[in-house]
Amino acid sequence: MRQVLVLIHAHTRASDGTRDAGAIARLAARAGVEVVALTDHDVLSPGAGYWDGVLVLAGQEISPRHNHVLALGQDETLPLPERDGLAGELARGLDSARRAGAWAALAHPLDPPITGLSSSKAYVAEDFSRLDDCPGLELWNCLSAFKTDLSSPLAALARLCMPKTFLPGPHPLLLALWDSQGRRRAWPALGGADAHGFGTGRWWLPLKVFSYRRHLDLILTGLWLKGELSGDWRQDLALVKEALAAGRAFLCLGRAKGFDCRLRGPSGEEHWPGLELPWRSGFSLEATLPAWGRARLLRNGRLVASGLGRRFAWNLEGPGVWRVEASRLRPPAGWRPWIYCNPFYLRGEA
Repeated sequence: MRQVLVLIHAHTRASDGTRDAGAIARLAARAGVEVVALTDHDVLSPGAGYWDGVLVLAGQEISPRHNHVLALGQDETLPLPERDGLAGELARGLDSARRAGAWAALAHPLDPPITGLSSSKAYVAEDFSRLDDCPGLELWNCLSAFKTDLSSPLAALARLCMPKTFLPGPHPLLLALWDSQGRRRAWPALGGADAHGFGTGRWWLPLKVFSYRRHLDLILTGLWLKGELSGDWRQDLALVKEALAAGRAFLCLGRAKGFDCRLRGPSGEEHWPGLELPWRSGFSLEATLPAWGRARLLRNGRLVASGLGRRFAWNLEGPGVWRVEASRLRPPAGWRPWIYCNPFYLRGEA
């Protein structure tokens, strides 16, 4: 397996971003990000290929008023669904992505407006009846996290100046939905930057509030690929899509290269996150953090064990949706969210 860090969900000048693919790739190369997935609003992002050694993938964010969908791997722009009711709107977006051979994920399902700012809008998912048809979930979106519970100017300033310290983790309701859905079927999750290169909008205050450079060091997705990147972008696109679809991924705030999480079977065999297996006695879960931190083991969303350090090993005591979270100590805020790994799905009678 080859681990890569991926920036997913970035916009270019083709929609409402402020840079082109080449400029974003150059920034990614400096930051150690190896893959960038561009997802412009309602148009296939231009610039697929290799730029400065960075694999740039073209995708699209299908963005009606609500029920946004990220699509990655198609060859042409997907149509914007006509508004024919909530179920039909999301269904059409997912269906068009499927027909085009794209891998799709529900984008920022709980994206709130900024409290007290009348021009700020919410872009939420209003239809959760089609979750079984949705291949993936954008569990952690950078801009959504920034806007969540933003109740004071001081909180906004803290998140702007020290985002890795003060950004919250995935919304608790989304985590609960993810854990609940996982008891029925595997639901791979990813982390989205939602990078636009936004500025203040004032000519007399030319500041980039969340520049591309800053986004490249915030919410990323780590993937375990089945092989090395070849340099052929179409072949490497298939590697990335396969890893996303399989759920061999973790979400991280800040770079977490070197994070490892594996399931060890009763006979010593190793399995990677996202896998569904029948329960057998003798499974254990092993995790290694890139640096000292706190790791938590959860079963069906409930805390089973936790500890401090870098290396952890737990014996699993039954079937369930087993996953690992990690946090880092970031003064002055204390323990802050860091890593969320896709689960192992051990099926059987509880």
